[in-house]
Amino acid sequence: MKHCTRENCGEAAVFNSEFCWRHLPDREAYREKLSKLIKENPSLKGANFARADLSNLDFSNTDLSRADMTRANLASCNFFNACLKDAELLGADLSGADLTSANLESADLTRSYLRSARLWHANLQGANLIEANLNQCDLWNARLFNVRLWRTEFSQAISLSKTNFRDPRRKYIVDFGISEKGAHSAEEAYRGLKKYFLANGRYDDASWASFKEKTMERLLLAKKKDPAYIPSLIMNFLCGYGEKPHRIIFASFFVILAFAAAFFLTDAVIYQPSDAYRLSISDYIYYSVITFTTVGYGDFIPQASFTCRAIASCEAFLGTFIIGLFIFTLARKYSAR
Repeated sequence: MKHCTRENCGEAAVFNSEFCWRHLPDREAYREKLSKLIKENPSLKGANFARADLSNLDFSNTDLSRADMTRANLASCNFFNACLKDAELLGADLSGADLTSANLESADLTRSYLRSARLWHANLQGANLIEANLNQCDLWNARLFNVRLWRTEFSQAISLSKTNFRDPRRKYIVDFGISEKGAHSAEEAYRGLKKYFLANGRYDDASWASFKEKTMERLLLAKKKDPAYIPSLIMNFLCGYGEKPHRIIFASFFVILAFAAAFFLTDAVIYQPSDAYRLSISDYIYYSVITFTTVGYGDFIPQASFTCRAIASCEAFLGTFIIGLFIFTLARKYSAR
C-alpha cells in the first residue's frame, strides 16, 4: 500500500495518486482522470478511496472488490452491476446511489448512509449493516440473508419483506434469517423487523420475525442459566411462541399417544358395560382422546386408584390447556394484530 508523499502524513494514498484525499492538490482533475480510467479498465480491485469525494461518478460494471471506501462521498453514484464484495464502506455516504444488481456480499457498511439508494436485486449476503441508515432505501428483491442489522435504521425502508432474508443455499427447505452470531443484537434486530412488518401490514412476515425474536431470547436465557429457559423451551415445542399452530397439532398427537401408552402400561382403564371385555390398543388411544378433549362418554373410566385417576386428571388438564392455546394461536396467526 502506497502512503501519501506529503511530509508527516501517514495516510494511504488514494488510487492512482501519490497523495491521500486530504492532500490531493487538484481533486476535480483527479475525478475526471478516474472517470476516464474506469471506462478504459473497469477493475479497481483493492483500490483505496478513503474519504474521497466521488459523488455522481459512474462505477457501473466496475470491479471494486476489497476496495477501501471508508467515509467516502458516493452520493448519487451509479454502481449498476458493480462488484463491491468485501469492500470497506464504513461511514460511506451512498445516499441516492444506484446499486441495482450490485454485489455487496460481505461488505462492511457499518454506519453507512443509504437513504434513498436503490438496491434492486443487490446481493448483500453476509454484509455488515450495523448502525446503517436504510430509510427510503428501495430493497426490492435485495438479498439480505445473514446480514448484521444491529441498530440499523430501516423503519422507512421500501419493499422490505421476509423473502429478502431467504437462505439461497437451501433448495427444498425454505429458511430465512439474519446473522445470529450475537444473540442479543439479533434479538433486537428481529424485534425491529417485527415492528416494521406490523406497521406495513405484513402480518405473516411479522410472525416470522416474532418467532425469531423469541428464539434469540431463549438462547440468551440458556446462556444466563435462567430458570425461565424451561417454560420458553416448552412454549417453543408446543406452539412456536404462538406463531406456529401446526406444532400444537403435533404436540396433541404426541400427548395423546404418550398417555395412551401410560394407560396401557398401568392397566388404568375399565370398560364399564362389561368387566370381561379385554381392551385393545385402539381402546387405550380412544380413551386417551376423550380424556384429552374432556368429553368423557362414560363407557371407559379409570381404575379406582390414585395413580390411575392422577394420570387421567393430568391429561385432562393438559388437553384443556393445549386446546385453549391452539385457539389463541390461530387467532393470533390469522387475524390482524
